[in-house]
Amino acid sequence: MKAVRAVLRTKQNCSLCHKAEEALLRIAHDVPLELEVQEVGEGSPNFERVPIVEIGGLEVQAGKVSEFRLRNWLKERGYPDAAR
Repeated sequence: MKAVRAVLRTKQNCSLCHKAEEALLRIAHDVPLELEVQEVGEGSPNFERVPIVEIGGLEVQAGKVSEFRLRNWLKERGYPDAAR
C-alpha cells in the first residue's frame, strides 16, 4: 500500500504536540505514513490551534489529538491495518 503523507504542526514546549507525535509514530507501525513535523511560529494564525494533524493534505485533527480517531479516519479511507 502506498505511503500517505502526514504533517504534524507543532510549537516548542507543547505537551499535546509531543503526545500527538507519539500517536502518529505508533500508527506508522501499522500504516505506511511519511511523517513530517513542522514547527509553527508565534506569528502564525495556527499558533493557538496546535497540534494540527494533516493527512493526505487534509486537516484531520487540531488541539487534543486522539489516536483512536486518527486510526478510524485512516481505516475509513482504505487503510484497514490502522484499526487495532
